[in-house]
Amino acid sequence: MKVDELIALGGSPPAPSSSPRPRGTLDEVARIYQDVYMPGLAAFFETAWYNFKAQQGANAPVALLNSPAVVDLFVSFLASLANIKSPDNADMAAAGFLETRLVWALACLALGTPAATNPPSDDLIAPNDATEARNRLEVFQALLSGERLTSNPCFPAPRKGDGNRIRIRELEFWWWLAEYLTMDDAAGQRDHALTRMRNLLDGRENRDVLYSLAVLRELSPRFPPSFELALPQHHDEADPRSKLAVAARFIRSEAHTTGGTTNVVRRFAELASKAFINPGFNIARRT
Repeated sequence: MKVDELIALGGSPPAPSSSPRPRGTLDEVARIYQDVYMPGLAAFFETAWYNFKAQQGANAPVALLNSPAVVDLFVSFLASLANIKSPDNADMAAAGFLETRLVWALACLALGTPAATNPPSDDLIAPNDATEARNRLEVFQALLSGERLTSNPCFPAPRKGDGNRIRIRELEFWWWLAEYLTMDDAAGQRDHALTRMRNLLDGRENRDVLYSLAVLRELSPRFPPSFELALPQHHDEADPRSKLAVAARFIRSEAHTTGGTTNVVRRFAELASKAFINPGFNIARRT
């Protein structure tokens, strides 16, 4: 199932507004986006592109405020929060579904950048590079949807990179994640890519989520849904079942209301859980 289909399981989108939103509403949307959702998106995709306030040029704020469907969704979500009467009623669940839809819509603002691939270079790309932001979103979308990529769209880390090891390792992680999605399983290529990703996690939550999702996608088809019931008492890190169990537990914990550090991580982890844990819509079970 594609991401939009996973999201649609939670309910239909709200009806669009028939009139333009007043300036005050747009200002509130922009403020909450900048305070709440921008940091989560920027951290998850490791790009400054989502920080519209810091962008220079006319196109930055237009991406959000001139997207009526996204603004309508934002306003509907805020209204749903105002209608919550207790933390355990249906209103809470409805607001959660709307927030998942909103987070994905905000992430997809990057698709307003024309599809392209940055050519290899000895220089680092800018932290707010629009092409790389779009490509990372498409890599995540393919990962979550169970799709393969025909080619790697991410920028390969330059050999020099001005000595900036933090940025170089960031670029290497995303490049290997995308490379994984281009591979068949000839000669254990995907296992090699997973190992490279694992060595580039650097304690970053978003990379832990993305790597765990890749592990779930890779290993879930090999075992029945009840595999965790047959795990040995002492986990062996070399055992694929143990790797799968660790990844599944981590994604479940990130999806919990007290789990992921941002709304973005929690909502993405919820989608990952639906896709590859329970009920596992995107697991192609091996017979």
